[in-house]
Amino acid sequence: MSTSSKHTHTDPRTLEAWLRAEEPPLAEEDTRPSLISRRALSESWPPRPARKRWVRTLAFLLLASAGLLMAAAAYLWMNADTRRVSGTPAEAADRNVPPLGVPAQEQLTATPTPPTVAQVAPQQPAYQGISYARPTAAADEIAAALYEPPALEPDGRAIVRQSAPFTTRRSTARSHVIQYTVQEGDTLQSIAEKFGLQDFYTLIWSNKSSKYNPLRPGVQLNILPEDGVYHEVTEPITIGELAEKYGVDPYAIIDAEYNDLFGSTPDTLLPAGMWVVVPGGEAERELFLQRPTGGTGSSGTADYVSGTYNLWGCTANVQGGTLPYGRPLAHYTWIRGYVPGGHTGVDLAADIGEPVLAAGAGTVVYAGWNDTGYGNVVVIAHGAAFTLYGHMSSINVRCGQQVSAGQVIGAVGNTGNSSGPHLHFEVRDANFNVLNPQNWIGF
Repeated sequence: MSTSSKHTHTDPRTLEAWLRAEEPPLAEEDTRPSLISRRALSESWPPRPARKRWVRTLAFLLLASAGLLMAAAAYLWMNADTRRVSGTPAEAADRNVPPLGVPAQEQLTATPTPPTVAQVAPQQPAYQGISYARPTAAADEIAAALYEPPALEPDGRAIVRQSAPFTTRRSTARSHVIQYTVQEGDTLQSIAEKFGLQDFYTLIWSNKSSKYNPLRPGVQLNILPEDGVYHEVTEPITIGELAEKYGVDPYAIIDAEYNDLFGSTPDTLLPAGMWVVVPGGEAERELFLQRPTGGTGSSGTADYVSGTYNLWGCTANVQGGTLPYGRPLAHYTWIRGYVPGGHTGVDLAADIGEPVLAAGAGTVVYAGWNDTGYGNVVVIAHGAAFTLYGHMSSINVRCGQQVSAGQVIGAVGNTGNSSGPHLHFEVRDANFNVLNPQNWIGF
């Protein structure tokens, strides 16, 4: 091939003519060069400058975009860190962060000062819009956390697991029944308060009536860890039946650690002779009177009351009297009699307003309201005995008044712990011990 031909091949203007001369197209529309033509083109045809510029431009744009993204991320990071430590020294102190300009060595070596409550746990954040989550706490924040007392109550957003999520009972300070020796001046109410009981009837439902009616110094009482009933099993009974008797959930009895019944079911049979605590249980609120705070007068004896006598705040001058042999009601229906260790008197049903009569002559040593179940009550001293009249709708006598046998002292009612109109009538000896009224009066 001549020199002129070589020049012709490298001239872009004659390339197409040269290709067609070397290898004519098979058809008019066939413009694809042959393999030989492509090899010749690669050897003789220089690269296109336009394509190289486009590739370089695209690469530059990609690199520039990546650089901008990295710069933006660095700016946001540095801006957040700067805002945390920026501000005046006072503002930095409020946020519990050292102000700008304090050398790092001084921050690390300085002895931390216990922060105040306002510094450690402010009611509102000192600044808004900044995330509190950081990879590593600062040295001053660690010091503040060490001085911060534990929270008394968990955050309302926190999920707190209960120690016993399925229990039916509250926790108690004591885990067993104890015995308490009654002291001079004790009352059931004061004893209950001493041991954290809300209802002094828990003492009544946990002891025999002879131990609290009347309440005497030296007597030992069972004290439950919580309000409820201390039941003595006299014949076999299931836990479910016992729970129903006192109106509680069977598992309140099973869960009580003082009963040692873990693993039992409501169908478990309790043997006779066993004592069981029934937490939250309630029995009958029987009537009782606390031991009088007064005593016999100067001319009295242990079996006879005379002279100045004080009963529940009523001070009276007791003078003689007659034994209570008369019926307290002229018209009545017998309801219930005296039960040793249980019912302390007799119940006589009558219409509200039926006159109540003094069973004998004597001195009124109490007339008024009683909180232990009697409602409106009158107590008369007859020298060797006392009579008591409870649940009255009205009272016609006053403290210290002398009354005669058969005198109207009030009217039948339904006050106090009463399920219907009736009179509760009691007879007690000179030491206020309960007696059977049926031994004194023929009802």
